[in-house]
Amino acid sequence: MRDTIAILSLTAALLTGGDLLFAKDKVVFNRDFSPAEGLVSPQEKPYRQEICLNGLWDFQPVAVPRDWKQGNGVAPILTEPREGQWEQVKIKIPSPWNVNDWGGGIETGEGSKNPYAPSSVYYPSYPSSWIREKMGWLRREFSIPADWKKDNRLILHFEAVAGECVVKVNGKEVCRNFDQYLPFDADVTDYIDWNKPNELLVGVRHNTLFQKFHPEYKKMKTTYALGSNTDKIVGIWQDVFLWAVPEVRVTEAFIKPWVDRDELEIDVNIINQSRQLKTILLGGDAREWINNAGKTILDAPEIKWTLGHTALTIDPVSVTLKPGETQKVTLQTKVGNRLKLWSPETPNLYMLSLKISDKKQTYDIKDIRFGWRQFKLSGTDFLLNGKKIQCVGDIQHPFGPYICSRRFAWAWLQMIKDFGGNSVRPHAQPWPRVYYDLADEMGIMVLDETGLFGSSINLNFEAPEAWEHYAEHLERLILRDRNHPSVIGWSVGNELFAIALLNKPSKEVAKKWDDKIVELADRVPAWDPTRGFITCDGDRDLDGRLPVWSKHFGHGLKLDLLPEKKDKPMIVGESGATYYGKPDQLYQFAGDKPYISYYGRNEALAVDVYQNVQKMAKPFLAYYSPSEVCWFGLEHLNLGYGDYSRLPDGQDGVFAGKVYEEGKPGYQFERIPPYVTTFNPGIDPSLPLYKPLPMFHALKAALADKPCEWDHYTELKIPKPAALPQPVHSEVFFIGDKTGALAGHLRKTGITFSKNKKSSVVIVDGENIGDDQLKQFAAVMKSAKKSGRTILIMTATKGIDSKILPLLPANIETTNRTATAFNPGERSEWGGYFTVPALYFSEIDSKEPILKQGLSGAFVDEGTIVFDASGVDWSLFNRAPENRKCAQVVLYEKLQKPSGVAMVTYPLGKSVIAVSSINYLVDTKETAAFWERFFSVMKIDLNKDNVQSGKSKKVQHDLLLDGPVDSK
Repeated sequence: MRDTIAILSLTAALLTGGDLLFAKDKVVFNRDFSPAEGLVSPQEKPYRQEICLNGLWDFQPVAVPRDWKQGNGVAPILTEPREGQWEQVKIKIPSPWNVNDWGGGIETGEGSKNPYAPSSVYYPSYPSSWIREKMGWLRREFSIPADWKKDNRLILHFEAVAGECVVKVNGKEVCRNFDQYLPFDADVTDYIDWNKPNELLVGVRHNTLFQKFHPEYKKMKTTYALGSNTDKIVGIWQDVFLWAVPEVRVTEAFIKPWVDRDELEIDVNIINQSRQLKTILLGGDAREWINNAGKTILDAPEIKWTLGHTALTIDPVSVTLKPGETQKVTLQTKVGNRLKLWSPETPNLYMLSLKISDKKQTYDIKDIRFGWRQFKLSGTDFLLNGKKIQCVGDIQHPFGPYICSRRFAWAWLQMIKDFGGNSVRPHAQPWPRVYYDLADEMGIMVLDETGLFGSSINLNFEAPEAWEHYAEHLERLILRDRNHPSVIGWSVGNELFAIALLNKPSKEVAKKWDDKIVELADRVPAWDPTRGFITCDGDRDLDGRLPVWSKHFGHGLKLDLLPEKKDKPMIVGESGATYYGKPDQLYQFAGDKPYISYYGRNEALAVDVYQNVQKMAKPFLAYYSPSEVCWFGLEHLNLGYGDYSRLPDGQDGVFAGKVYEEGKPGYQFERIPPYVTTFNPGIDPSLPLYKPLPMFHALKAALADKPCEWDHYTELKIPKPAALPQPVHSEVFFIGDKTGALAGHLRKTGITFSKNKKSSVVIVDGENIGDDQLKQFAAVMKSAKKSGRTILIMTATKGIDSKILPLLPANIETTNRTATAFNPGERSEWGGYFTVPALYFSEIDSKEPILKQGLSGAFVDEGTIVFDASGVDWSLFNRAPENRKCAQVVLYEKLQKPSGVAMVTYPLGKSVIAVSSINYLVDTKETAAFWERFFSVMKIDLNKDNVQSGKSKKVQHDLLLDGPVDSK
């Protein structure tokens, strides 16, 4: 197991001569969690230099003034940092300062309000107070290497800063930026001291401080691209570099591979920042880019490449530049079969090295990696290199810091290839650059999307400055990614229709907003004329004005919702009930299974995705993606945790084995917690890369077109309940406080109390019994063997009164077990009258669960179970945030739990004694229906005039929790 991690022994030891680190009770990974490289290539380095400014920075929070009011679009002033107020703990850049709240949260595990949620504490060294800070300063020093040329220009480069930021060098402001996701530069040459350390300050204000509330449309808040699941992070969350670049250099290059006309065209921006007129030659050559990374799970994500032979040379052109002048130069050359095509099957890549020189010297070399390919629209089809291609892929929300690791990015794209897919939409915001790099290398086509996440309902379409921000954001995204051969199209937003749907403007206002979205999309060709695939994912084609039609569907086959006129490529970018589907919605696909287990739920998702691929995607669509195969089609993994006798804690997870390194690109996590992801890219050797669930297998089978178990589907319907027996008992003898809660519950259910102590049905308040009532119960039990009675002892939350226990025929105990649903006992006559859906109470309007204590002991072992606690708790999934719901349910199912028997019967001669621990204090419409049916099963004649139904739950529809509005 050289170069991997190990499950660590109880004895701490370091194995010399190998790369395995052993420490007490922990799983330690001794490679880079996040392999990364700088942005200056080896070929450029004679002319360009780079130092990475990642490392240990100082952090100083700045409090938001108490009298500041949110919502007017004006953030509080970020006051200057104060000496002596810097935090003692250093922050590890890159990482947001509230990184430990990105995901399931910091308050998880035993004793917390979210005990089953996956912890998001990736940096245990950070103070917990940091997650609450909204403003702050970040500081470090840097020195200029002695071998850097004094006539070079010095450029600060930030890959991404979350929040609005100001950058200062040696106390002087050099730039500002307000975009959560995209890179920016600042020329700091004039602010640098070459002879001593320089101070770099970055002041950041959380984006929510800039919210601008609308007086009429109450949901509108944000005038910026907010993204999804990253909108709350703040700080420097991607790499920082300092570059030294020549005064005469390439500043930007756009490679246009016109395969259909056999022409490679390159738009090159060059600048002369020297004081002399320069006449230079601009040319270049393209060499094969060869991926030398290994094939194993550990080796494949690690960066290892070389350049091969020169495949194509671009003849130089002469350009004259005045001092301070910038020019755009277009280079063109015929390819003539000298370049191999890029495709998902053969992702051939080349490195174009642009060279600026004159007769005396070379001024600059700039490398740009590219692929020789062309993606076009033709009628209803997509064409790649002139051939029809159907795109099938996946989406994912960035649910935690792990997404910043190249290992996890590789795992996701590999999973897509494994099920037979070829595409991906990095969802709802620009993702770190590594995703697009890997897509280039692995042959995955990318639909590139902005951070305009309409499903959040927060975007302020009425603020004029918002549309300026949105346009700038889109432009910066395109400029960053347009040279990636994997990028086949641009999505200007996700489900922007939701803004009008839930803010409910007039038709005129809604049309105005749609016009603005179209105007945004119409800007794309100015920045990228090579890709005709332009969409707003999920928003149809905005009345025919977009070149493709795109929609998101919930569960079921929605062929009737496809456009009648099929004259352009059609996309279904999300499909299925993955994130919202409740058991009753999924019953049609798999019957009781979605009620019974997480795996059973996935069996339903499998049926649905198979039908959609076979009957909709293949015949009609140019692009199809289920909703998050990587999140819902795989099982969440217990990284570094396996003791199911307890909840995970801060000692679980996979920990860094390497010593922290200054000036190194990429994240250096202290820990990867368990259950934060479905992928294990080799960091825990006890687990596979991923554990596929039925949804994954069904999708793979549908794309493979081979006979399989999902070929035949008949819609299932929840069966009608079995006919109830005829009532026999008109009254019930009650032992207990007739003014107490149980008595009230029984009356409300329609039960009439009898004064006859010899009644054939006796119900006993098992929690509250006085001395006189105890004598009555003793008498009932004494005659039970001969009397032929049904004796029901009911408890709710307190357990059985100890005075009752000696009178029972066998020992019975209560356990610490809660549940929100039951399964009927297989051998119980009473239980046989109940379907699994009828015993589901996970969505009721109650803060209390239907079961707060289970039953165990000889009474249970020797008796017949009527109702038993479900092994799954769907209240942990339904309407829970996506970054928690799956992990919570998977963990809950796996944890060791005490007995959850909720009702049991025990034969005693001619009588039957039943004990129930079902929480009758829960009063809802669903529980009322349950008790009415149960007592009818006991053949008690209920007085319908007295029956009262409980309260029912009413909730406002939430797109992120409940799915599309038509997903009933």
